[in-house]
Amino acid sequence: MNLDVLDLDLPFPLRPYQEDGVKFLSNSSSALLADDMGLGKTVQSIVALKKKYKEEGLFRCLIVVPNSLIANWNNEFKTWFPEAHVLTLEGDAQNRLIQLERTTGFLLSSYDQIRIAFSQPNRVKKFDVVVLDEVQKIKNSNSRTTLSCNLIKKDSAWIMSGTPLENNSKEILSVFSFIKSGYIDKDMSNLEIKNMIAPYMLRRLKKDILKELPDLIEQDFYINLSSAQRAEYNKVYENRKSENPLSVLTKLKQICNFSEDGSSSKLDRLNEIIEELKLKDEKIIVFSQYVKSLEKIFNNIESENKFIYHGGFDKKEKTKVLNDFKESNGSAVLLMSLQAGAVGLNLQEASTVVLFDRWWTPAVENQAIARAHRMGRTEPVHAIKFLINDSIEERIHELLTEKEDIFEDIVEGAVTIRNKIKLEEILDL
Repeated sequence: MNLDVLDLDLPFPLRPYQEDGVKFLSNSSSALLADDMGLGKTVQSIVALKKKYKEEGLFRCLIVVPNSLIANWNNEFKTWFPEAHVLTLEGDAQNRLIQLERTTGFLLSSYDQIRIAFSQPNRVKKFDVVVLDEVQKIKNSNSRTTLSCNLIKKDSAWIMSGTPLENNSKEILSVFSFIKSGYIDKDMSNLEIKNMIAPYMLRRLKKDILKELPDLIEQDFYINLSSAQRAEYNKVYENRKSENPLSVLTKLKQICNFSEDGSSSKLDRLNEIIEELKLKDEKIIVFSQYVKSLEKIFNNIESENKFIYHGGFDKKEKTKVLNDFKESNGSAVLLMSLQAGAVGLNLQEASTVVLFDRWWTPAVENQAIARAHRMGRTEPVHAIKFLINDSIEERIHELLTEKEDIFEDIVEGAVTIRNKIKLEEILDL
């Protein structure tokens, strides 16, 4: 049985290029999906797995992703393939090994867990499909992560990356060996390598499919707290009744950004995004409502061209920061406070906007995104909203949606959310 994408009962229609991606993956035993960031590689792969499941029945599938992406993959499964039985690899080493051996269905794991579980030849039986997301994690052929991934037995292998080749041809050889071991020889020329890879790779850039894309690509990105953040979060939450509700709410929101020791799962994901944009010489704006969070981000992001902009700067300093960002060569990161940077600025040089934390009103968030999404921008803007899974941020997101009509009527900066939400609703948060 060969189903069409239209037969899969999807919650939203796919764009034509995404339908092509689903067909490419579902018809391949060895495939590299190398679309630009923001084109929906995760969605295409999940829908392709759904298509395979409906055509063939239950099968064993292992999906390996960076730790920062596990929550988002779970969320996308709930949206696009809710009937799938998805198990996240967890527990001690023995429990993880049992899950790897016995799971039928979809098993979601981090690269770190695979590096430990497959540190030597093992008795884990073959998987029908193995998916590696952000496959540049195995670009170093001699790393423990690469060696462990290559010990996974599989019938079909799908790998995904917006940046499959970061530095040199050796990296693509390492990445590609996972799906076609021994297929490419290290002594081949770059042209030969390109020709050998072409039948197994599908790559679309935003500029190639502009007619299919909206001007603004919006994405809610779910992330799990780090262990340090979760411990602090739970402690504050358990003591919530002894403090002012608004104070507790603020503390919880700040912990979602950083723990006291500087741990941040959001920062991990942000660095991955910056790395991908850096390779394409693209600029990014990161918004937060907290200046302290911006300062921590500034001190810990992996970027040579980074700038910070907030209300503590005078007019001359602000002008210099904006000009330096606009005129900088190649990739650059601009960190802005929502209150200082959400209005009146024209920054269409940026291809991507990240809301590091959630503001109280959608209007302010939309105005922040509009700094880049403006007339004069010839390619789509990718707007990413970070959301911590199982946290106050998730609840705020629900509340914002519930009260959308109210927020549309709020005059920018004139009325805060406190005037629109009852005390009982704050306590419910």
